Amino acid sequence: DLFTDHEAEEARQAEQSAQLAKERRIQETLLSIKQKYGKNAILRGLNFEEGATAIERNKQIGGHKA
Repeated sequence: DLFTDHEAEEARQAEQSAQLAKERRIQETLLSIKQKYGKNAILRGLNFEEGATAIERNKQIGGHKA
């Protein structure tokens, strides 16, 4: 294709690949921390708003109080 900038396309793909690898490392780290310290070890800010249920639900087993 005469109109495609192959170098730019390769650079974009390399950047995207690096971003995916970084995201995977972050997700693996989050999982590792949650497995070691429990589900409530890492939470999003949204989980601290009034009416949020994530913290309480994480303390339950199968949706029932333990």
